[in-house]
Amino acid sequence: MNTEYFSIKSNNGAFFVFMPDQVADPDFIFVAVPGLAEHAARYARLSGYLKNHNVQLYGIDHLGQGIYATLPGVWPENGFNKCVENMNRLVEYCHEKHPGKKIMLFGHSMGSFMCISYCEKYAGLISNCILSGTNDAQDPVLIKAGLAILWLQRLFLGRDKESKLINSMSFGSYNKQFEPCRTEFDWLSRDEKEVDKYIADPLCGYVSSIGLYTDFFRSLAEIYKNENVNQIPKDLPIHLMSGSDDPVGANGRGPIKLVSRLENAGIKNVTLKLFDDMRHETLNETGKDAVMNHILDVCVKALNIIL
Repeated sequence: MNTEYFSIKSNNGAFFVFMPDQVADPDFIFVAVPGLAEHAARYARLSGYLKNHNVQLYGIDHLGQGIYATLPGVWPENGFNKCVENMNRLVEYCHEKHPGKKIMLFGHSMGSFMCISYCEKYAGLISNCILSGTNDAQDPVLIKAGLAILWLQRLFLGRDKESKLINSMSFGSYNKQFEPCRTEFDWLSRDEKEVDKYIADPLCGYVSSIGLYTDFFRSLAEIYKNENVNQIPKDLPIHLMSGSDDPVGANGRGPIKLVSRLENAGIKNVTLKLFDDMRHETLNETGKDAVMNHILDVCVKALNIIL
């Protein structure tokens, strides 16, 4: 087994955690939650940066993602919620391994939506949450239409077959504002080397399954409901960060709406940073060092510690 990974048993079986750096007595713990069609090892640079500031990073690989996924892009039934349960088990492990240390939860893209769900259920175990490349609720008509298409696809193709149609409908428009485009993933970053690394990575950019999209869309219809958002502790610091040119968040409009949603739920400490001219993956953008500095600064202020 790759020594940068270890496994944890949960109610859903075993899942894998990426920990490339070890900090003997960290000031706090940073749990990284990746997005769709990527994996935890992509946060190795952030891990090294945090190690240099005496912070321990743990990165979770979701079901159907990462180097130990037997079927990339495939989830079991109720996969979204099972991934959130695995996140909670990792946070519990961090408390067991580092008693008394505060835990910061960071989620990117789909991982940010999972973090919202996590905060609605388990926020008492964390001290701060950062939502990266995030968005507010989607149009319910579009969600229902997507679920109807997926129902038909599942009927004729099965749950585990990849859904090229939904993948195209979900991500196909993201490149339009950057035309003419060099690749189909230009929307991720202005840094061509980082885009090429993503494309060359066999653990990134694949088409996810009908079952995964079904569970994902159902969860997107749930996590923004008032009765669920109201479960988030009012004193939990939540920070949103996105690129101003991130099509996932409608170029900043989505995160701004989400800030209002969280504040309307009575959450007292909600902040937002839009990085000028950056696209979806700010941690892989031109100017990534400033992004890492920003993340550390947010954590230090929210956790009220001195490094």
